[in-house]
Amino acid sequence: MLYWIIYDISDNKKRLKISEKCKNYGLYRVQKSAFLGNVSRNKLDMLAIELKDVLKQKKNNDETEKIKESNEAEKKEGDAVFIFPTCKTCFSEKRIEGKFDEELIKKKDFWIISG
Repeated sequence: MLYWIIYDISDNKKRLKISEKCKNYGLYRVQKSAFLGNVSRNKLDMLAIELKDVLKQKKNNDETEKIKESNEAEKKEGDAVFIFPTCKTCFSEKRIEGKFDEELIKKKDFWIISG
């Protein structure tokens, strides 16, 4: 099944880790904070756990005071990762405005990522 991974991450290091994990699972970047790919449910569950772990990580620099001050704001406006399944039939009915390399997905239609 095709899955969309879309995220809104404020911290640069976390955002980089999220994108690296998506790439490691064979997903393809379609926009700056959006990945798409064909992956098994088991692998998707493993990826979701890894992404959740990244979201839980604290900032590892000297911004401890800023972190304390921003904790309340983060609870309301925290980072988020969205995972949406899309069947191939539904994906074939998509509408795209702007640039999108559809060949990237067509070429990989047969891939199921497994261990």
